[in-house]
Amino acid sequence: MRFKFILIAINWLIAFLAAPHLSSATAAALPTDTTSRPAINLGVYGHYGFIIPHSQDIRDIADSNPWGVSADLSLHYSDSAAWQYLQAYPRLGARFAYYNFDKPDVLGNAYAIILYVEPFLSAHKKFSLSFRLGGGLAYMNKVFHPISNPDNLFYSTKISFPLMANLMANYRLNDYLLLRAGATYKHISNGGIRQPNKGINFPSASLGIDYAIRPAHFPQRQPIKMTNGERKRYYLLAILGTMKDRKDIPSDKLPLVGATAYASQKFGRLSAFTAGVEWVADYTLKEDLEDRGRNEDFQRGALLAGHELYIGRFRFSQQLGVYVYSPAKARDPVYQRYGLEYHTAKKVYWGINLKAHRHVADFLDVRAGLRLK
Repeated sequence: MRFKFILIAINWLIAFLAAPHLSSATAAALPTDTTSRPAINLGVYGHYGFIIPHSQDIRDIADSNPWGVSADLSLHYSDSAAWQYLQAYPRLGARFAYYNFDKPDVLGNAYAIILYVEPFLSAHKKFSLSFRLGGGLAYMNKVFHPISNPDNLFYSTKISFPLMANLMANYRLNDYLLLRAGATYKHISNGGIRQPNKGINFPSASLGIDYAIRPAHFPQRQPIKMTNGERKRYYLLAILGTMKDRKDIPSDKLPLVGATAYASQKFGRLSAFTAGVEWVADYTLKEDLEDRGRNEDFQRGALLAGHELYIGRFRFSQQLGVYVYSPAKARDPVYQRYGLEYHTAKKVYWGINLKAHRHVADFLDVRAGLRLK
């Protein structure tokens, strides 16, 4: 799977719903604006694109042009707290989408609901730019089957997880109508729950129009600078684990366990650099090595570095890992991690995290840990 971000974007959106009211310290630092109500918008869109043939196994099936239609319902916030938190006016919304993959006998169709966050730059002007990040659930009506549909190596579960990112150009026709056009990147897979799961990646051109059921005014505002007291550093420890499909018997699962430790240094209200280490013991790899008569150690260790996005008590992370101990060589010497954590007030946190080697997901784990100053 080609992950630019994690399927956890759905939870990131839920976290952001409380963003303008995150803490008493944050609220005290921001101007109050109790009279501004968010705009309510309805939108309809069309999409037309292509499938990225990211693996030789799917190259023939990927020769198609998916198309789709979608309807959006969103809230567009214009109060000062929301703007100060993101330095833009954010939309929170839900997309209901139908995607036709242009190969009905193999790939079928997808029916998806996607929750998203979409900051608008220069929303107060007639022309603006916006970036959307979202995730959700999709029903796939034509999944892999070893006998009836062996060619669909993209996904093997009827319920999968769509991800979406787009860049849109917006032109406001009047207080009620917004014309929109841009490029959308979409990905659907099951996060490695069941194999095969190469994931379907389909960029598309998107065109649509929004109607404001309740318009809102978007004033031009100035940001508040971050104080030195807000530039905190945290140290985090966690254990992680999951059950993973065996390669020889995909219907059976074996445990995967591990641990991680890293530091998180804030450099903005929403952002932090991270660096740390990770150790993982994958018992499906142990089984595979034994079956092939190899005696390498199945455990792996790596160095991690990346970025965290702070959304209230939630952390949305993207990290790059480099193996420093891997006797049984991995698919690539580096890998990506995408995760979401929820941090309690008592220094305990938990979350989920996806590991991928480029476009191919390795596993999705759950984790729990401690946050130390």
